[in-house]
Amino acid sequence: MGTWEQLDTEVDVETDTSELDQLINFFKDDPCFAPGVEIAERFKKGIVEGSKKGAYEVADLNRSFQELAIAMHGNLGSPPKLINSIKVEKKTETNYLVGTTIAHFYPLCVEYGRREVRPIKKKALKWETPSGKVVFAKRSKASKPYPFVKPAFEQTSREVVDVIKTEIYNATK
Repeated sequence: MGTWEQLDTEVDVETDTSELDQLINFFKDDPCFAPGVEIAERFKKGIVEGSKKGAYEVADLNRSFQELAIAMHGNLGSPPKLINSIKVEKKTETNYLVGTTIAHFYPLCVEYGRREVRPIKKKALKWETPSGKVVFAKRSKASKPYPFVKPAFEQTSREVVDVIKTEIYNATK
């Protein structure tokens, strides 16, 4: 999605209705089973549609958990900018990427932390803060990690089955 693939979370829901297809094909030519075939076809459609909706819901849930993790750290330099950069990108009807749109390495430093930085060829470091202020310094202190991708992934993983089941249930009733 963004510049930093290691911060992207992929949501991909695969639906296998092959056994239901076999059942439908076995009974479809017998008029006695027409009502059952119709029910099975509606159920199959609900599974497929529920999986599509569920894939988006899981991706959006992961985005929300990432934003929450960033907000909970509170002491980050520019959390609103990072929070607002978390987006869901649709690849297919059941495949989404969740990640940051910030091209600067700041999100990597937030997720993984970084060591102290000292100039190599110059006498001072120069950088611009997320608020636009230009800073000169002889060194930049190390920063500890404030992960937002990993905790969001872990929380989403605990809820993914329930989200998909709910969406399939809602689509088949």
